[in-house]
Amino acid sequence: MGKYANGVSNDSSRSSSNTFPSDDNTAPSSTNDENEQFFCIEPASQIGFQLQELFSESCAGKIWRTAANLIPANERIDRFPEYVLSFGPTAGNYTTREAKFWTCGFFPGSLYCLLERSSRFPKAFPFQDSSINRQKLHDQLLTQCRRWSEPLHEMAFRTDTHDVGFIIMPALRQDWELTGNKKSMNSLLIAAESLVSRFDNKVGAIRSWNQCVSNRYHITDRETNFLVIIDSMCNLDLLFYAGYQGGNQRYIDIAISHARAVAKALIRPDNSTFHVCNFDPKTGSIQSQFTHQGYQDDSTWSRGQAWGILGFAQTYRWTKDPFFLSIATSLADHFIHHLRSATYHHPYVPLWDFDDSQAPYLRDTSAGMIAANGMLLLHQAIQTDGQNSSTYLRAAIRIAKETIDLSLADAKAVFYLTADGTVDITKPDFESILMNATANNNQYAIMRYKDHGLVYADYYFLEFGNKLLRMGLI
Repeated sequence: MGKYANGVSNDSSRSSSNTFPSDDNTAPSSTNDENEQFFCIEPASQIGFQLQELFSESCAGKIWRTAANLIPANERIDRFPEYVLSFGPTAGNYTTREAKFWTCGFFPGSLYCLLERSSRFPKAFPFQDSSINRQKLHDQLLTQCRRWSEPLHEMAFRTDTHDVGFIIMPALRQDWELTGNKKSMNSLLIAAESLVSRFDNKVGAIRSWNQCVSNRYHITDRETNFLVIIDSMCNLDLLFYAGYQGGNQRYIDIAISHARAVAKALIRPDNSTFHVCNFDPKTGSIQSQFTHQGYQDDSTWSRGQAWGILGFAQTYRWTKDPFFLSIATSLADHFIHHLRSATYHHPYVPLWDFDDSQAPYLRDTSAGMIAANGMLLLHQAIQTDGQNSSTYLRAAIRIAKETIDLSLADAKAVFYLTADGTVDITKPDFESILMNATANNNQYAIMRYKDHGLVYADYYFLEFGNKLLRMGLI
């Protein structure tokens, strides 16, 4: 695969002039502003050249092949891909989770990223086999999109989780916008109503989890506990979208209330973030603040920080309230500060937790790509006439570039036309696009897994490319 398990590359072909050391214990790369400019030369052609792997045949092929082969076409989809290990008996192959698991929406979302490219940006969907008919390819792809998103419609009725936004939005919003499928729009509205059912007026927030269980604590009583997590900021996009699509101000008001509660309870004075806040549901006061997936209670779990950047940037985009822009930029500045001050190679591929800074420097590519998506929104938000660059755009491009250099799995997947005229893909040795993600490395976690491919790292990688296309930056 051309990658070691600790995220060190032995493939120098994608490295920029081989400027990065090949060992985690070597000297740091330069992180000054001049070096940032190298990673983001503003003309779209230059950004596209640096990030061409975002739109490679292999990236699209891996998603396509997983969709076509993971579950036979005659079987109902009752599980979804989640992670790919780099070692052991299942190395290179997706491990699946039950359909109700919170990540189920990301793989269908990745398929719809490809559908958007196929229909709106065909140059960003390349393949070598010139005998493939693009219209037939689009039709096959739409079939897979609908097949994998079908179980999500049932999920719209779920009131047992705040993750209904993650589950519904990546695929069904795109299905509505790209194809006009009214069923998807209806499911978006149902999901929003399900999500607001978890709102509590006294706390002023949406309950994230019904319980929180690890080898350290066992929080299950909803009468005395009200759990809110930083990830919840990214589920508010569903409420804003459904609120404006359906003309329901209540959804919008609840989303704003929740965002303000998160800003108060989960953001520290130095603009780092807690993962979890446990409110007292009787009084609305804060009982405790801690981590469930990060390194320590007072550390900065990088993916939590990234969820905050993206979620507050989305909230500002809907509300235009300067308070939310200030929060989003402060969180992004804190994230970028950690990347700039890092002393290991490929510093813009973030550590899984910024306070776990000991070798061998465990990374989380999902945190980097989520943050990069949020930074693109911030670039748009602060852009003024005649300004085509910003700190946030430069950081986002560099995150993507270094992620490609360090963590893009070398295994290839190539499109070809079969004898019956349908499109198929060669089998890659590693089924996810990116390596070096870390889902949960908390020492007390019931399920601890790290340094693997991860379905939402791939989704946000593809979505980052689509955002660049929509913005005209490529």
